[in-house]
Amino acid sequence: MKTIKYLLVVTAGIFGMNSVKAQAPDLTFGIKAGANFANLHSDLKELSKEKGKMGYTIGAFARIGNQLYFQPEINYTAFKSEYNYGSETYRPKFKQMNVPLMVGYKLINTEAFNLRVSAGPDFNYTLNKPNAPTSFDYKKFNLGGVFNAGVDVGNLTIDARYSRGFTKINKGLNEKTGIYNLSVGFKIL
Repeated sequence: MKTIKYLLVVTAGIFGMNSVKAQAPDLTFGIKAGANFANLHSDLKELSKEKGKMGYTIGAFARIGNQLYFQPEINYTAFKSEYNYGSETYRPKFKQMNVPLMVGYKLINTEAFNLRVSAGPDFNYTLNKPNAPTSFDYKKFNLGGVFNAGVDVGNLTIDARYSRGFTKINKGLNEKTGIYNLSVGFKIL
């Protein structure tokens, strides 16, 4: 019974998005997933052996406009890092909701192929409590910026981006995030 209700909700949502798309032809929705490589940048001398680690991201996007467009996204991102502080090794793991709000421009804009660039603010909310030295807790909310380059081939999207924290995710350790991401998506509308 739950499966039938779920399928009905999904079907109604798709029909609803189709009616929105019919009223606004320059509106696209899609889903995406990819891998990321994260590093916690710090100039604190007490930190050593800092290592970035692989993670992943899954999410959804909308693209509003044609040549010049606005692209809001909502993503679930998981990443981790490793460093030594004193004689201890720490391996913080982050699970975040990520909301980039980008403005972009299509350098090549055809029906079958698009080459595009975009940039904008990147809002991050950490859902878990990452491992940190005593009295050096990580912040829940972090603000950054994102630069993205991507291609669309039909309904397939491929994006490469760099997201850099503007605010310190950990003030005591003087850390800011730096995340490289490569994702593949599919435009569903």
